Amino acid sequence: MPGGLSSRDRINSRIRSGDNVLQRAGEANLSESEVPASHANVQQLAAELGLSRAAYRRAVELAGFTADRADWRRYIDYFLMAAGVLLIVAGVAAFFAWNWADLGRVQKFALIQGGVLLAVLVACRRGLDTIPGRATLLAAGGLVGVLLAYFGQTYQTGADPYGLFLGWAILILPWALVGRQAGLWMLLLALANLAFVMYWTQVLNPPAGWWELATLLGPLVWLGFTVMDSELASCLFAINVLALLAWELLAAWRRPTWMRGRWFPRAAAALALATVVAPTIAIIFVASLGERLYMSLLSPALFVVTTTACLWHYRRRHIDLPILTCCLTGGILVLTSLAVRYVLGDALTMLLLALFLVGQVAAASWWLRGVARDAEALR
Repeated sequence: MPGGLSSRDRINSRIRSGDNVLQRAGEANLSESEVPASHANVQQLAAELGLSRAAYRRAVELAGFTADRADWRRYIDYFLMAAGVLLIVAGVAAFFAWNWADLGRVQKFALIQGGVLLAVLVACRRGLDTIPGRATLLAAGGLVGVLLAYFGQTYQTGADPYGLFLGWAILILPWALVGRQAGLWMLLLALANLAFVMYWTQVLNPPAGWWELATLLGPLVWLGFTVMDSELASCLFAINVLALLAWELLAAWRRPTWMRGRWFPRAAAALALATVVAPTIAIIFVASLGERLYMSLLSPALFVVTTTACLWHYRRRHIDLPILTCCLTGGILVLTSLAVRYVLGDALTMLLLALFLVGQVAAASWWLRGVARDAEALR
């Protein structure tokens, strides 16, 4: 009968599909001893074997990687611990700033060094792989900066400020190597960027002219203006891209547990994109003013290449919505800047520019929602 034939055909189709899955699994030559049980490996095998969404969810459930109440509690503990560490370090810095005149030199050094020693002892006592151990080791890394800042204020050696960030990074590098946590590596990346910016602006190429006005508006404004230097931004771009590539390659090759998080690669990608977007926008708006901005076409070229590579890799190879969002945001900023620079005129063009901006945001949101659905189908 037609109905029986249809059922038989469906059964045969399922059998053939199962045979194909088994055949591909055999070709992959994967064994329990070769592949560790992890959520990333289950996701990779599901993509290679072409499992359906329901089959993948069942595989994740059987492997024990479905988030439960204990997992959510652990995530909340991570967040609260990190927030507590940041507040403690900020509180220590504020304490010394407020009581600077009332404390003696020995008391100040003793309190800061005692805090560093206590944090390291707690980290060793509780274990570097535990939440308290990671948090206290990160706090110790932050207190090292406070100690170096006070040392520089107490003993005026005349050294350039970039030495503070460079020495800070060198001192906490061993802790980052043995600590196996992304927080210390993010701190190291930030210190490397700041040290290079300080070295560039104080030794290699001291800024002059209207750039000096930015120093009076605060450190963040000054840092934003200095990154608009195309040559400096290109060097910072190289630092952050190398850090991103090293992290992604090591995470894919060795697959250590502590590198499964995505905080460090997202931060490195955001910094790399910022160092090419800012000078590109500056070229669009400011290059026509006749100022000597040390700009070239290198930053726009790096922006195009980096954005294209990130959109392809983090869409096809490893879906990462925050990095894709950073890429699209940079593209919207550059395209809108071009439109404002060369199209802006009367009220009608302003309205068209507003519609152009809304259209870009809508298109980016629509595309990201499609990517999110694809990512959800693999979970």
